[in-house]
Amino acid sequence: MKGEISYYKILGINENASNHELRKAFCKLSIELHPDTTSLEIDDAKSKFQEVLEAYENLNNSNLRKIYDAKLKAKSRSKNNTNALNNLIINSNNQNLLGNRRPFSNGELFSLFLLIIIISISLICSVFIASFTGKELDTIPSWLIK
Repeated sequence: MKGEISYYKILGINENASNHELRKAFCKLSIELHPDTTSLEIDDAKSKFQEVLEAYENLNNSNLRKIYDAKLKAKSRSKNNTNALNNLIINSNNQNLLGNRRPFSNGELFSLFLLIIIISISLICSVFIASFTGKELDTIPSWLIK
């Protein structure tokens, strides 16, 4: 959260909004603010679109939303504390958030499996080609020979 504008205000929804309302607001704003579809300047459109995207990503994840709501409540209780604003920043690089990513889909797992198979076959073929052409597998690099 940058400045004093909350994610809820950025998306134009209330704090009790459901995931459906959240997605609906995000879709509406993303169409309006996307740099390819808006009449705003490109830099301005990019920054606003990134704010909307950041707000949606943090509110769409139930764990991040609970943390964010708790910090908003703590901020409202201690308005005089200037450090409370710094505690509201939810950084996507935070180490506590590493386990909150979605699992791989079946297509992604299949692609990784194919990639591993192709790399393995390539290594095996290169070893066979090297052995049939008479190349040694245990060679000394030329820069080590004096």
